[in-house]
Parts: sequence; C-alpha cells; structure tokens
Amino acid sequence: MKYFEDAFKFVTKNYLILIPFFIAALVPALLVMGSTPSTADVQAIVSDFQQYPDYYLSNPDALFEALRAAGIGNSASSGAISMILNFMAIPMTAGLVKLGLNKGNISINDFAPALGSNIGKYLRYFLAGILFGIVVVIAIVLYVIALVTMLTFMGESGIIVFFLGLILLFILAVAISFFLSFWFGAMVLDNLSVMAALKKSFTIAKRCFWTLVGVGLLLAIAEGIVSGIIGFLTFVPLLPLVLTSAVSAFALVVHVAFLFMIYRSYQPSSSIENEEVNVIY
Repeated sequence: MKYFEDAFKFVTKNYLILIPFFIAALVPALLVMGSTPSTADVQAIVSDFQQYPDYYLSNPDALFEALRAAGIGNSASSGAISMILNFMAIPMTAGLVKLGLNKGNISINDFAPALGSNIGKYLRYFLAGILFGIVVVIAIVLYVIALVTMLTFMGESGIIVFFLGLILLFILAVAISFFLSFWFGAMVLDNLSVMAALKKSFTIAKRCFWTLVGVGLLLAIAEGIVSGIIGFLTFVPLLPLVLTSAVSAFALVVHVAFLFMIYRSYQPSSSIENEEVNVIY
C-alpha cells in the first residue's frame, strides 16, 4: 500500500500531470454529448433503410445524413480523436511522471520535452503491442479450437471441460495483462528496447503480482463509486462530464505513478515488497 499512497500524494502535488489524460477523456466525450439518438429514432432510420434501400445506396448524401442522425458519424469522429489524443497523452504522461519522480515537481514547460522524448518509444511499443496481440489471438483461436474438438469427441461429458477451459483462458488473459504492466514503463525509465522491456516487465511483475492485482481492483472500484456519485449531478450542465473525465484521468495517472515507483524500487537481490520507494516530494 505504500506505493499506492506515495503515488496518490505525488499526483495530488503535481496535479498538472492530469492535463493530458483529462483532455483525452473530455474532448471525445464532448463530441458525442447529446448525439445519442432515441430508440424511436433508430427504429425509424432502420425502417427507412428497409423500405428504400436503393434510394440510400444511390444517394450518398442521404445515407450520410441518416448515419449522422443515428449518431454514427459523431461516434466515429470521437473514436478517432480519442485515439489520437491518447497516442499523445500516454507518452507525455509517462515522461512527466518520470521527470516528476526525478526532480520532485513539473511545470508546463516540461510537457513538450516529455512528449518529444517518449513519442518514438510509444510508437515502437504500440506496434510491438499489435504484433503481440496478433500472436495472442492466434493462440486463443487454436486453444478454443482444441476445446471444441475435445467437446465434440467427449460429448456431454466434455461440457464441463469446455467451460473450465474457457475460465482458464480468461484467467490467463487477465494474468498476462498484469505481467505487461511495466512494458512501456521500462522503455521510458531505462530506455530499454521493446524486447528487453517486455522481458523485464515479466520479471518484475512476478515479484509483485498480487500487489498489482490489488491496486488495480482498488482503483477500478474507487473510480466506479466516485463516477456513480457524480452521476447524480446531472442537473448541472456539463459538470458530470467534466468531473468524470477528471476522475478517470486521476485514476490513470495514479496507476502510472504507482507502476513507475514499483519499477524504480526493483532490486534483483531483494524483495520488492520490503523496499522503500525513493521519491522526491
């Protein structure tokens, strides 16, 4: 818990670190605000498509207008903008946390250097993550095929084995996500290559796996409770949206700071759990 408490204090003091993730959460939400159609609107649009498919196919303007009315256009734009903003917010925040831990505080002047020094690393990490995801998906497909084959041969008696296999698959997927917790952090803090950082992430995560799980659950539960309370403030325009974005940004940055602190405290010859984090406040 010391790591979590230190991360909370660190982010509270260096609140400017919240800006990138706050913007990345708020702007896309503002784009789709009020654009969600009612059920009746969607039903009417679908009915029109069914009755006059040739008209829409031969009139692109009418098709795009129908899609806009269904909220699809705004949602797509919001998703694209969200991806772009997060592509900037993640490396920038990582760089800011590193600077903050090293010198004790950050300023607006640190934002551009933090992004510039880490955007290339994030691009390599992003591409490596896609390749890693493809490998994982292929492995999952083969695993599911094996389960289905077993079910086919075993009949009814194989149903239990099938569902146990799916549960095991879910547990493994969650576990792998925790083992990847330090991947990008290792690239930022130690300037490691993609593969060296991946290996180190697994090495450190094995030492503090249950700490990662506990803090991850704690942050998720706390964020859910606070967001639920904010949901009662709908009588104030925009306030719930702004507060929810702020809460999301705070949880994300605290998690990043928490991971960086554990990583910095790692010493191969001793246990992570018994070490003190050397953080300048």
